Amino acid sequence: MAIGVAFGLMGAFFMGGLYVAAALGCLSLIIMWFFSDAPLWNIMANKAWEGNTSFILVAVPLFILMGELMNRSGMGERMYATISRWLWFLPGGLIHTNIASCAIFAACSGSSVATSATISRVSLPVFRARGYNERLVIGSLAAGGTLGILIPPSISLIIYGVLVEESIGRLYLAGFLPGFMLAGIFMVMIAIAALIWPNIAPKESEGQSMFDLQQWRERIVSLLALIPVAGLIFVVLGTIYMGIATPTEAAAFGVSGALVIGILLNADRIWQPAGAFLLRKTGIVNFLPENARIEVRQSTLAPLQEYTRVAKFTWEVMQAAFMSTIRTTGMIFLIILAAFTLSFAFARLGISQDIADAITGLNLNEITLVIVLVGFYLVLGTFMESFSMLVTTIPILVPTLEQVGVDLVWFGIIMVILVEAALISPPEGINLYVLHGVRQDITREMAEAAGEEAHQGTIADVWIGVLPFMACMGVALALIIAFPQIALWLPDVVKGERMGR
Repeated sequence: MAIGVAFGLMGAFFMGGLYVAAALGCLSLIIMWFFSDAPLWNIMANKAWEGNTSFILVAVPLFILMGELMNRSGMGERMYATISRWLWFLPGGLIHTNIASCAIFAACSGSSVATSATISRVSLPVFRARGYNERLVIGSLAAGGTLGILIPPSISLIIYGVLVEESIGRLYLAGFLPGFMLAGIFMVMIAIAALIWPNIAPKESEGQSMFDLQQWRERIVSLLALIPVAGLIFVVLGTIYMGIATPTEAAAFGVSGALVIGILLNADRIWQPAGAFLLRKTGIVNFLPENARIEVRQSTLAPLQEYTRVAKFTWEVMQAAFMSTIRTTGMIFLIILAAFTLSFAFARLGISQDIADAITGLNLNEITLVIVLVGFYLVLGTFMESFSMLVTTIPILVPTLEQVGVDLVWFGIIMVILVEAALISPPEGINLYVLHGVRQDITREMAEAAGEEAHQGTIADVWIGVLPFMACMGVALALIIAFPQIALWLPDVVKGERMGR
């Protein structure tokens, strides 16, 4: 009876639009009140302390803050401009730049929403000016953004690791090959679509040549813009895999690095007046060529004014990043508290074990069970928010997965891809609404600049645009289920095979 009441109430709460944390918390209290004599309020207090004082969970707000700082520092804009110089010759043109930029940006920020918002803000005006098919462009941005929760560092993998008590380092290693494989599948699909329907992506060969030495020099020099990104990836992931830092400590290094890089990238106007000031005071200006000498002497802006301007800008960026991080972290940790409480309630009442026994009684093997769960999550993701889907179901499924012998690292990668699909799954995918909002803002801004009335598209365009990319996710899932070593080979090589596998 408890099972029927629990799932009936859960369905009613979610269909009624109740906030996820409130739904899970109320469900826990109701079923414990009626079906158990346990001291509810003591349990709530204990679960709040146990769940939110886990050292590994400190990495969550730190990675969110790192993504926010990157989002506001202009790092994404510089990276996008560099990558577009190298991928112009592929069928599909700049659409490939969306996928590559999202994959690289995601490898730093770990945030799907931050990745989608940053790259779309930079790229959408460019695509409109060049006449690309907007549905495919938006689909690529939505799908590319989801790479942020598969390619390490990934907040979802941290949460999953905490829920199933698996090594975060091993999960991170397992996410690399599937993440870049999925990005490659996206790009192959874009190239095939562009070859079949050339009008969706105009060729970018105008003004570009494979044999122009000057253009090659410009492309090579533009790679300097990727140095900050590469440095941040090394600081975060390198320190974890070399055993220098835990994921939480690496996240703190990442925040510090993102802040320093953000200040340097946005302090470029300091160097010119400061340099001119020093050249004048030291007398070196007298040895410069005439044109340079005149330019230096005409530079009258005091360096202190620029330092003040950059300091003010940095403080404003930090304030906005901190406030956004606090809001997101508060939401995540409240859901985690409710999820741990519900997990305890299910375990106390034997619901989790009953579900495990029922599924085990079906005599499903490892692969069949995973395929059934894939279908279940694809349906669930059409109306349930991805993070809520993860924390609500995983604690219930862990006993079942362990009884059947499913590798939890392998299933974690499958689960994260399913969560990615939920992020872009109509009608509830959060990335779709983020992109639609950015798209509307850009349309309004471009219309105001041209003195015209804004003609806003509907979110149906976004829904249609993501469907080919969801099919690509299906291909990636099929490959990982058929060949588990795609996910397990790298962690086994780096950390060694686990006993009992």
